[in-house]
Amino acid sequence: MSTDTPLSHHLNLYRYWLIKRGSRPMPARSDLSPGDIPALLPFLIIVGKVDGQLRYRLIGTAVVQAVGYDATGDAVGSYFIAPKDAVETRAIFERVFAAARPVFSAGEFVFRSGANLNLSLLTLPLSDDGTAVNMTVSTLATRFSASLVAKRGWLKGLPVKVCDVIDVGSTEQLGKLCLEWEQRNEPVI
Repeated sequence: MSTDTPLSHHLNLYRYWLIKRGSRPMPARSDLSPGDIPALLPFLIIVGKVDGQLRYRLIGTAVVQAVGYDATGDAVGSYFIAPKDAVETRAIFERVFAAARPVFSAGEFVFRSGANLNLSLLTLPLSDDGTAVNMTVSTLATRFSASLVAKRGWLKGLPVKVCDVIDVGSTEQLGKLCLEWEQRNEPVI
């Protein structure tokens, strides 16, 4: 059984976000209806800003399974031991909060054995007032080396390398970014 996440989830969430946004800069969290996107729910991450701190408000079940940890309620980046890794992870979300623009990011965990877990994250801004971002919604896509099997806590203490953080301006651009990421992370047979 493959543990890889369908990359089309990024495009599906982005299209849904565009529809819900309408003529506004971004939709509100209340505009998103789980009934509209049931296939995406296990792959979603929602981050909110509480007292100036970014916290995971929701982690989908497929994300929990892939990373081996349910971070719901935790501060973004708190799972990482290395301060640099926590800062780089928070920076992705802070960029979306500050710029109010969608961001595509990619990174990887590399194991001592040389195996790796590649990740791509699409993060979209949400706003209750239509101006200030107060939440983000993301989809996480993963590509595992053939020798890896996700388990509880398996990434704890491993360094993460953030490779790309790119503003997204259109469906076409996102499609291209997804295709490039997919081609870079095709399984070796």
